[in-house]
Amino acid sequence: MRITQGMLVGNFLNNLNTNYRNMNRIQEQLSTGKTINRPSDDPVGVVASLRLYTGLTETEKYLSNVEDAKGWLNTTDTALGQASDVLDRVREITIAGATDSLSQSAREALASEVSQLREQLEQIGNTAHDGRYVFGGFRTTEPPFAAGAYAGDTGSMNYEIGVNITMPINLTGDDVLINTIDTFALLTDIENEISGGNTASLSGTRLGELDQAIDNILALRSGVGAKTNRLELTQTRLEDASLNFSTLLSENEDINTAEMITQLKMQENTYNTALAAGARIIQPTLLDFLR
Repeated sequence: MRITQGMLVGNFLNNLNTNYRNMNRIQEQLSTGKTINRPSDDPVGVVASLRLYTGLTETEKYLSNVEDAKGWLNTTDTALGQASDVLDRVREITIAGATDSLSQSAREALASEVSQLREQLEQIGNTAHDGRYVFGGFRTTEPPFAAGAYAGDTGSMNYEIGVNITMPINLTGDDVLINTIDTFALLTDIENEISGGNTASLSGTRLGELDQAIDNILALRSGVGAKTNRLELTQTRLEDASLNFSTLLSENEDINTAEMITQLKMQENTYNTALAAGARIIQPTLLDFLR
């Protein structure tokens, strides 16, 4: 086959364009820090990256749920601790009020303190976290307690903390202060019996009922602590998973900077060599001598 000058020039230009494209690809990868900038760069790698991005996004969502759930439970635990302190103080007052030798003025002072503690307990029952009432069930936008009556519902709030894994994180106000013992009614009875000098009821029935209410709070608080511990373990596992996904994404997409710089240098040398070869291929023609 006869090789013409036009064929030589055409091949030279095709090779030069190929060198341009290779340099452009390497420069783009160096600029973005990614080996994959469009699906056509690595179709198989794109599929792997999409799977990893999906796993990373889901993991980050579960981590967000765990953080929110931990905040909710920490607020709940604080409120239960405060309620326990109130009931412990009421118990001390009840024991003091069961003494027959107290004067009426002393009884009235103790009864007044119980009244204040009952109001404090209602405020604790209306504890909110991030603008939501923690003891209201599904009714988180309205105070669950008013005048010692529960106005919430029995809704259980479940947080998804893993694939097909949910955890109920709320306690309802009736479970805390109503169902086991109607604590508000109990404190009203204690107030009245202290004021009226009913020492037998105070030292017997009321103390027993107070102990039931306190034990209920302690049991609920223990459950909250167990859930918090589980969430912390889950958080550690999810953070490890997130790190693994990020590492795999980096291995799949990120460039090796030193290697890419070496490739760019080699491509530049190839380009310069092609230019030098082209200068020899494109020799002067007859027209150049006729000018």
